[in-house]
Amino acid sequence: MLNKSKIAIAGAIAAAALVSTGASAATQTATAEVDILAAVQLAQNDGLDFGVVASSAAAGTVTLPNTSNTRTCSAGVTCVGTALRGRFTVSGATSGYVVGVTVPASTTLTSGANSIALTLAPSITSFTSTGAAEVFFVGGSLAIGANQAAGTYTGTYNVSADYQ
Repeated sequence: MLNKSKIAIAGAIAAAALVSTGASAATQTATAEVDILAAVQLAQNDGLDFGVVASSAAAGTVTLPNTSNTRTCSAGVTCVGTALRGRFTVSGATSGYVVGVTVPASTTLTSGANSIALTLAPSITSFTSTGAAEVFFVGGSLAIGANQAAGTYTGTYNVSADYQ
């Protein structure tokens, strides 16, 4: 019986040695950090305005580049008066960070049941912020149908600016 007691005590000591990890454990305090960037602000300064256009029996295209307010009209369309490209200002972005600009590829302008397809063209898709306001422009191209119905055609599109 003495041997059984010795074996039981030896077994208990061995089990305690296996379970006790305090002598070999280590603890390290870790750190965490976050940098919060200033919120990006976006404002539309000028809406995209193709001005006045006269249609004819032939289809045509009206193009307003994002580089100037000089609009061109193809055969079948007559441009009258002036036009204005869209103008936007991004501000508040933290210096040194890239800001992406998103403009949809196209949208539709409507006047009652009539519509015109508008293809959009932004002057930039991203920029590295200097901390100062950044201005960009949106131009586009209208597909005017043959004998396009008269009316004031309007539409909207979403423009966004955010850190990349």
